Amino acid sequence: MYDVIVIGGGAAGYGAALYAARYKLDTLLIAKEFGGTGMEAHLVENWIGEPSISGIDLMDKFKKHVTHSGVKTLNEEVLELKKDGGIFKIKTAKKELEARSIIFSAGMKHRHLNCPGELHFQGKGVSYCFTCDGPLYKDKIVAIVGGSDAAATGALLLAEYAKKVYVIYRRDRLRAEPITSERVYAHPKIEVLHNTNIVEIKGSKFVEKIHTDDHKDISVDGVFVQIGAEPNNNLAVSIGVDINEFGFVIVDKNQATNISGFFAAGDISDKSELKQFITAAAEGSIASYSAYKYVTREFKK
Repeated sequence: MYDVIVIGGGAAGYGAALYAARYKLDTLLIAKEFGGTGMEAHLVENWIGEPSISGIDLMDKFKKHVTHSGVKTLNEEVLELKKDGGIFKIKTAKKELEARSIIFSAGMKHRHLNCPGELHFQGKGVSYCFTCDGPLYKDKIVAIVGGSDAAATGALLLAEYAKKVYVIYRRDRLRAEPITSERVYAHPKIEVLHNTNIVEIKGSKFVEKIHTDDHKDISVDGVFVQIGAEPNNNLAVSIGVDINEFGFVIVDKNQATNISGFFAAGDISDKSELKQFITAAAEGSIASYSAYKYVTREFKK
């Protein structure tokens, strides 16, 4: 029996776990993959105290800090979540766990192109993590799909390895931060194809080309998809947590949901449109304080 189980290992989850430990709550941090989307960030330049740091290195610092605070961690996927008699019960493939409160920080999952060839070539040239797989494409030709900050920073990272990077974007101008967009447009190894969509990914054993909606075949060795994400809300929905029209968990100023003892933080919550490490970690810390007050009031009178 834990005082609080934090589900999700990104900035919000780490922030929640750290503060829960500081409030002397018996805490477990559980995640299928620790680091969350932070593991995919090429360079983080907006974390206070770190002018420029890779996402992987920043998440490693988070992990060390949380571990140093004595938080237990479990590297498994939560398969089932329910509330029974005021206690939350969690099942993974290997364990059954109980908690007096939950901090849900499961984040978001990548959107797919939903075009022929995408699923077939996953792991064979189609990737959703340019930080993870970019180094595999040294001196090769790649395409990255999207026009956001993630796509633009991904293109710049890929250009450090690949000999040619195509940015495939459905609109007529990148919508990344101006400074990032300028770097992309000015880079000699990057070519932006505006008003363009991939309609099929082709190849034999591995990706060999993409077919676009203007009837062109472009030879590439890899395709990186960066077209946004959607909230990973299945577990929350399964126990009756309210979500908004976009699928984000509805929380109040204390990160509380409509389910007593269930709090949500980070990208999964509807609280802020600014999906950044600093806001996610802050929401996690607020959720922990709320969980502390809840557990103290309901179970430690």
